[in-house]
Amino acid sequence: MISLSRTALPWKTHFHDCGEVEGVRLFAYRHFGLPLGIGLAFAMRSVARKIATTLKTRDWKPHIVHAHKFAFEGITGLWLAEHFGPGTRFFVSVRGESERKVFMYKPSYRSLLRRIAERADMIYHVSAWFRPLYSRYVPEQPHKERLLPNIVGNPRAILPAAPAERRFVTVLHLDLRKRKGLLDLLKGFADFVRSNPDVGLDIIGPGDAHHTAAVTRQINRLGLSSNVRLLGAMDEETLFAHLPRYLALALPSHQETFGMVYLEALFAGIPILYTKGTGIDGYLDGIHAGVGVRAGDTAEISAALDELLRDNDAFRRAIRQSGELLYARFDPRSIIDGYRKDIERFCPDTQSRNAA
Repeated sequence: MISLSRTALPWKTHFHDCGEVEGVRLFAYRHFGLPLGIGLAFAMRSVARKIATTLKTRDWKPHIVHAHKFAFEGITGLWLAEHFGPGTRFFVSVRGESERKVFMYKPSYRSLLRRIAERADMIYHVSAWFRPLYSRYVPEQPHKERLLPNIVGNPRAILPAAPAERRFVTVLHLDLRKRKGLLDLLKGFADFVRSNPDVGLDIIGPGDAHHTAAVTRQINRLGLSSNVRLLGAMDEETLFAHLPRYLALALPSHQETFGMVYLEALFAGIPILYTKGTGIDGYLDGIHAGVGVRAGDTAEISAALDELLRDNDAFRRAIRQSGELLYARFDPRSIIDGYRKDIERFCPDTQSRNAA
């Protein structure tokens, strides 16, 4: 397995052989690449050549290349699959947050994107919400496309039924607060608390002193210092223990590939405020999971908070009643077994061990 990351500073690149971990050989490769997708195809083909050289030096030939992002590593994966020939299978994941700008704003890349899709043996849509935009530029191939949701750590069919305290929660890394729509949430919450002054909001997540101070200033400017608490980082176990007692998770992100915390909240038995057309949107059909809002629309956020407060018991009952449906869609064992079956179907002799 090769973990890729990009740097625009040539002296910060590296290629490390991390040895074998639980039977998997790991490499960490920080490659050079310009910002804003400048020279993207050239950079990703250079990555492919480095990987091919590494494999050949060790006399390895991959059975399967699985590229993590369609419009980025997918370029590398396509080059490797073509380089090693028809005996190498090619899987690729589509992650909406990463892919969107390439699909929409790099028209010269669209023929390359279609080549990636044509050569791929399997195409996994992590972002259900992105499929309509993807299909606008790449012909659908239903026989090789399916959803592949992220796996979370608290799945269960029987959901908890804890009494709700009069507090909402949002969970994010403070460094990412702009993309996560934190200021939009705070503005919407400021409007909401005019009619509900006893309701609070907890912000959970890490952040250095600079970002914590910036969020604190926003809270104070909006007059929310008595309603909003910054709780800092929590480990997974502590977070899962806290979530069931909140009214709802509120995270009106501007762009989100999947948004694992939405699913963690649902498995904690609480509703969600989420953004339409991003994140977990597209996975919730048939589930009365919460309220969707438009990104950046503080009036909709305020109204959604009001609805989640007013109808909280009904939302919680509906989510508990959908526990088995949620579990069927997001059971980690089923997700992993489905992926293994894909590997075995294309490479029956690998016994699901040798995907690269």
